[in-house]
Amino acid sequence: MEIRIERPAFGGAGLARQDGRVVFVEGGLPGSLVEARVVKTEKSCLHAVATRVIEPSPHAVQPFCPHFGVCGGCTWQDASYEAQLAWKREIVQEQLRRLGRIEIEVEPVIASPLERRYRNKMEFSFAPGPRIGLRRRFEPGRVEEVTQCFLMPETAMRILAAVRELAARTTLPPFYFKTGTGVWRHLVLRRSESSGKWLAMIIVGPRSPVGKLQGLGKELMDRFPDELTGVVLGIRRDRGDYAIPESRAWTLGDGFLEEEMDGLRFGVSAEAFFQTNTGAAALLYAKAVEAARLTGQETVWDLYSGAGGLSLYMARKARAVTGFEVNDEAVEDARENASANNLLNCAFVPGDLKDSLAREQAAPDVIVLDPPRSGLHPETVDTLLASAAKRMVYVSCNPSTLARDLARLAEKYAVRRVTPVDLFPHTPHVECVAELEGI
Repeated sequence: MEIRIERPAFGGAGLARQDGRVVFVEGGLPGSLVEARVVKTEKSCLHAVATRVIEPSPHAVQPFCPHFGVCGGCTWQDASYEAQLAWKREIVQEQLRRLGRIEIEVEPVIASPLERRYRNKMEFSFAPGPRIGLRRRFEPGRVEEVTQCFLMPETAMRILAAVRELAARTTLPPFYFKTGTGVWRHLVLRRSESSGKWLAMIIVGPRSPVGKLQGLGKELMDRFPDELTGVVLGIRRDRGDYAIPESRAWTLGDGFLEEEMDGLRFGVSAEAFFQTNTGAAALLYAKAVEAARLTGQETVWDLYSGAGGLSLYMARKARAVTGFEVNDEAVEDARENASANNLLNCAFVPGDLKDSLAREQAAPDVIVLDPPRSGLHPETVDTLLASAAKRMVYVSCNPSTLARDLARLAEKYAVRRVTPVDLFPHTPHVECVAELEGI
């Protein structure tokens, strides 16, 4: 079909209509006329892929990466950055209105300080060869071997190439998800923006020769003596395709990086969550602190506190902060980070969130939460509604679950402001800071 793309849709596809029916077109920029092939038919809509651009979007630009279009890392690289920011605001506005029934004028998107080379962490997948790269855009079950990537500093590609060569030399196979056998699963690269140092974590299957692989790690360290501060070998038994190890087999050098943001120092371990765009994360956290409206007298709960980044920002303006986090390693990181910054008004509680909150006796003045993409568990929503907190600051990486959760909280909280922050240029992903006030 030939179809005109009207506007962006959540997830990054272009939204169009034909014969009164909604069509979601992957690869179709708003304003363009494209030839599209239908790949899936549903009762309420069609899903299609753009196969040819007949009239380009007025916002179209030339992509700068040779892998664009096949690689799934960037989907909006062929659009101007100004248009990307406008579309992200439009998506957030639409999700709040449609899913949350929230009528509020969304603030302009705060731009990322860097449009390229902005990521401090990336997860690469192994495939037979062995090949290492990123999931394909239209075939997420397959890996596109990348030799260039403009999302991370150039050193990432040199480390990636070295791991590819060393892994091939072992003749060990990649991990096969159907059988649970094989070795190579993921390579995770992290970089400290403040020190410029790198940390590599290789994730393998449970039947891997971990002793033999230690030699690979040593050679990798020798090749990058000035860049790599450590190499970690992680083991993942579960067949789910996630770059999250269940245990460490060994660590060479340091198993963490040191980062600095706005005068705060952080130690981030290989497994811990930390925002992947350091410069934009500082803007995000500053906006969250502003939304909390702290005077120095408040007690704050920070839910899903990770390595304590947001907790430490809040602690400089609050009387006391308690962070809640399920990942034990992240809790240890958070405690060490608080100590390193001499912030003695922070405490961190490990364990399942709904159980940890149920044990708390004193009510907080302000609740800050930064949940995963799936949003809040219904029991957590009930706990929040019963908390009697005066204000909440909801930091979200998923506008659809944000809208859903804000609708659930509307019983006792009104949304005063929503500010998107762009941590992911050239992708449809966007973070938001929502300010809620008790009613």
